[in-house]
Amino acid sequence: MYVFVDYDGTIVKSSEEEFMKAYFKNLSNYFGMPFEEALSLVMQSVDEAMNNPNENISLYLKFAEAFSRRTNRPFDYWVEKFTYFYENMFDQVKSVIQPNLKLTGLMKSTVQKLVFASNPLFPEIATIKRIQFAGLSPDDFVYIAHMENCRFAKPNPMFFKDIMDKLNIVPQECVMIGDSEFDKVSEKVGIRFVHIADEDEWEKLF
Repeated sequence: MYVFVDYDGTIVKSSEEEFMKAYFKNLSNYFGMPFEEALSLVMQSVDEAMNNPNENISLYLKFAEAFSRRTNRPFDYWVEKFTYFYENMFDQVKSVIQPNLKLTGLMKSTVQKLVFASNPLFPEIATIKRIQFAGLSPDDFVYIAHMENCRFAKPNPMFFKDIMDKLNIVPQECVMIGDSEFDKVSEKVGIRFVHIADEDEWEKLF
């Protein structure tokens, strides 16, 4: 069985809001701009990427186009800055991460195939670090969703269909563990959803 697992509020108990506050505090300091300006710039570009209907390019390229236009700088300039940030400063946000130890313990010992199905709003370099912040390894997963390899983001059900197509699997082989309506969208493509609060249910999956 393929177990799709969300991150914020699922693999980790800390909320997405708490993580994003720490993330943008560090990013705005690094960029040398006010917190609200950095937040608005990034999130507006993310929203535009998520709503871009172009099925031929990745979320990463959609974000790059939007971010470059908003800043009037080529994205190559920002690639260098974001890469430096993720390599050297991103670890500072680890302090707000609280792994769901029961879930991560089961994930590390399971024979089931795991799919990292957090919303792919971070590039691969940051996604790998987020996995490590939770005490897991990229090797624990058969597929890791991130900006570079996804064309769609939740709550678009095509996010789930794309992953199934890449893995050549069908909904009956899958289950999604998450904490939000965005995760429950998996049901629209036939993947059973289990809420992280239903501990007895997801424990059985492993």
